[in-house]
Amino acid sequence: MKNLHNEIMNIIQTAIDSPYQFGTNDCNIIVLRLIDLINGTTTLSDRQYTSVKEGIAGLNKEGWNHTGEIVEAYCKPVQHVIDGDIWLDPDNPLIMAVVVSGRVLGVTANHDGFELQPKPTKGTYYRVRKHIDG
Repeated sequence: MKNLHNEIMNIIQTAIDSPYQFGTNDCNIIVLRLIDLINGTTTLSDRQYTSVKEGIAGLNKEGWNHTGEIVEAYCKPVQHVIDGDIWLDPDNPLIMAVVVSGRVLGVTANHDGFELQPKPTKGTYYRVRKHIDG
């Protein structure tokens, strides 16, 4: 049996160790990989795009306006966070991060990789649940 926490940490470590790239290693893909992991699927993170515009077009074809809607559909808001919880920016639903070790995995200022950053105080934190419920 796999250890879920170890699998979450593997996703985070791979993100840190790899260059930032739209559709392969960006904040939206990392979050979708976590949702897929917990749900035992691969469909949400199986995307190909090279720009924000392409990514949004792909989401629109599936009936989503932005990745934040996917987070809201597959996750529940939480007050006390643990590793693997997801933070959504209150001003931009395309900006998100994953909680790890009391911080969040965020994009570097140069947008060329990931780094651990202080947890934002504004925005909403979510925890993945294993199914969508209306």
